[in-house]
Amino acid sequence: MTLETLEPTTSTYLEMRDTTVRAVEAELARLWTAATTRIDRGDGTLVTEKGVPHARTSVLNLIATVSGEPASQHVLEVLLSLGSRHPSRAIVLQADPIAPGAALDARIQTHCHEGENGAARTCYEQLALTVRGEAARHLAGIVAPLVIHDLPTDVWWPGDPPFHDPIFDQLVEMADRVVVNSADFGDLLGGLKHLGVIRRRSGVGDIEWERLAPWQELTAQFFDAPRFRRYLPNLSRLRIKYAIGDTPAGGTRSPEAGALLYAGWIATRLAWRRARSREGNANGGMGMILEGRYEMVDIGIEPVATNDVPPGELLSVRLRAFGEAGSAEFIIDRPATEATIVTNADGMTALLRRIPLEAESEAEVLRRQLVLDQRDPLYEDALRAAAILLAAAQEAAA
Repeated sequence: MTLETLEPTTSTYLEMRDTTVRAVEAELARLWTAATTRIDRGDGTLVTEKGVPHARTSVLNLIATVSGEPASQHVLEVLLSLGSRHPSRAIVLQADPIAPGAALDARIQTHCHEGENGAARTCYEQLALTVRGEAARHLAGIVAPLVIHDLPTDVWWPGDPPFHDPIFDQLVEMADRVVVNSADFGDLLGGLKHLGVIRRRSGVGDIEWERLAPWQELTAQFFDAPRFRRYLPNLSRLRIKYAIGDTPAGGTRSPEAGALLYAGWIATRLAWRRARSREGNANGGMGMILEGRYEMVDIGIEPVATNDVPPGELLSVRLRAFGEAGSAEFIIDRPATEATIVTNADGMTALLRRIPLEAESEAEVLRRQLVLDQRDPLYEDALRAAAILLAAAQEAAA
C-alpha cells in the first residue's frame, strides 16, 4: 500500500530571521487565534478562514533532525504527505554548534486539508528551525517550549544518528519514542547495541524493521496450515538474500540490517540459540550455526548487486526442514516488484501464488511506526538477536 499525498487546500508560510523561542511560540499562538471565531469544544482552539471554522488537529509532536537544507526539504515533504492522515506538530531541526550567524531562524508553515466524506478539516503545523552556535548545544531548551505538552513526542532521526553526541541524548530524553533507520547506520553493530540501551529509556522504532512486515506475514502464512506447522521445530536451514546497489554510490550504509533483523526475528520466535559461527562466502555474505529444538540450523545471509529494488530490500527467503515424509522447503522469491511463494513439501511442489511486493514509500513506513505504542517487544527481541548474529559473523570474518 502506498500512502497517498494529498495537497493541502490551505497553507500559510512565515519566515523569521534572527528570532527567539518566545517569538516563535507567540507567532504559533497568533496563527490559530488572530481574526478567528472561538467555539468552545473543550479540546482546543478553533479558527475561522473565509467564514469556515476549522480546528488545529495534532495527534503527537514529531521532532526530526537533519544536517542541511536539502535534507530538511526532503523531511518536510515526507511530513507533508503524512499530515492529512497523521497530523502532528512537526519540528525539523538543523543544529550546527560551530556555525556563525543568528542563533535561531525559523520557518513556520500551517496546512489544512479538506476532510473526506464530510469529515472535519485537518489542520497542523510544520516548524523548520536552524539553530547555530551555543544555542545548538541546548536543543532541549529550544524545543521544549514549542511542543504541545499534552501529546506524546516522537523523535525521528533520519540518517546515521550521532549516538555519542550530547545533542542526541537531549532529544532522546524528551522522547516517548525514537525512530531511526538501522540501514543508515555507519557502524551497524555499534548502532544496534546503542538501540538496545535507548530502549530502556524510551520506545524505539526502526524503519528497516517496519519494511519487513510483508515478509514476516508471508513467512507466517506458510505455517498456518497444520500439515506444514509440524515442520517448524525441524527447520534446519535459512537462506536470505538482500539487495545492494551495483555501484558504490548506489547503496545504503548498512544494507544487511533488514536481513539480520529478519534472521533475528525467526531465531527468537523459534528459540534458536547460538552455537558457533562459520565462514561466509567470498562476496560479503555471512553464516552461522544455531541450535534449534531438534536440529542444528545453518543460516546464510548473502548480498546481491541489483538495481531492480532499493538497496537493503530482501530478495528471497528460503526455509528448509526435515519431517517424517522427507524434507520440505518454503520459498519467497522477489526479484523485482512481484513475489512468488512456493512450498516443496510432502513430496509435492505447489505454487501458492504470485503477489505484488513493491518497496513502500518512506512516508508510509514512517506512519506505521508512529502509530505504534511506546514499546515493541518483537522488535526488541529481534534487535538483540541481530546484534548477536552480526557480532558472531564479524568474529568469524576476523
